Amino acid sequence: MKKRIISLLLVGAMVLSGMVGCSTKEPGKDTTNTKTEATKAPDTKTEDTNTGGDTTDAAQPFRVGITLQSLENSYWAGVFGEVEKLLKEKGWEYTILACNDNSATQIQQIENFVTNQVDLIMVHPSDPNAIEDYLKQARDAGIKVMCWDDAMTNTDLNWILDNTKLGYTIGEAAAKFINEHYTEDKPAEVAVMNYPQTPILLERETGILNALEEIAKGKYKIVAQQPAIDAQSALTNMETILQASPDTKIVCSIGAGGDIGANEAFMTKTGGKIPEDMGIFSADATEQQLEAIVNGEATRASVGFEGSNKKTAAAVVDLYDKLLNGETFAEQNLVRPLLVIDSSNAAEYLADYK
Repeated sequence: MKKRIISLLLVGAMVLSGMVGCSTKEPGKDTTNTKTEATKAPDTKTEDTNTGGDTTDAAQPFRVGITLQSLENSYWAGVFGEVEKLLKEKGWEYTILACNDNSATQIQQIENFVTNQVDLIMVHPSDPNAIEDYLKQARDAGIKVMCWDDAMTNTDLNWILDNTKLGYTIGEAAAKFINEHYTEDKPAEVAVMNYPQTPILLERETGILNALEEIAKGKYKIVAQQPAIDAQSALTNMETILQASPDTKIVCSIGAGGDIGANEAFMTKTGGKIPEDMGIFSADATEQQLEAIVNGEATRASVGFEGSNKKTAAAVVDLYDKLLNGETFAEQNLVRPLLVIDSSNAAEYLADYK
């Protein structure tokens, strides 16, 4: 089973590299995950630029700069693969970068976007406080600014989740499952895949823990809390957890990486025969997670948002379009919907990935 996850990751990396010029580096180091639909602008020293696309029908194509925490996570890789397709169809110029969760790198990327006079910057912050002043500089220069995930001040729009509510929804699904399969005399052993370094993901973890305590009190015990933002680290961490606590059968994860890695560890441990009292509950609802639900693997439920990578990409690009064409929003913070996907509806949403 470990070979399976490695092969999946390699395929994902190959696909993404073809889309956004992704290069894999250790977190905290500079990265050049870039694709720009035009020749490289002067003074852009950190971007490895590729050219392509046909913008002949667009008299003045908009220029968009996007900086994300990471492109190694399957959720972000999937969504921004679809975003790139849509931007290419529009004939817009674009640059998609990952800062590898390094705020200094992200600041440099934002400064380069300002220098190159893009029309819109979208940021998924590594550290929101570290970039507020730089986003103000961008807006002062007449650039539209959008933030994904954080309610920031110096933006035109924040596209956000209620992350405590999201975490609670994950925990609620897990707690109901625990109540069905466990008792106070035989409590579930639970592992939490978290990422407390990022404030919004800490909020998700808090929501998970609150739901477990409110709904399944006395019927579970947490045996481990391990950071896992990508599938490979989650697999390694889950293997370690199972060595120390071999009866662990429930995992709550703040995102896709923890889910996918834990599922692989459980599939290996059980030889693919997942018992009815084993389950993983998470966020993101990527294609791989939905496939696991449909196939009866350990993943039982994942909380999604718009429903699929394609729908999420279409929603965010629509927001780019509205901002760039001068539309205003009644509120600076636009809250995204939550959607629980489980065995009752996973096949429906999985079909949208095909």
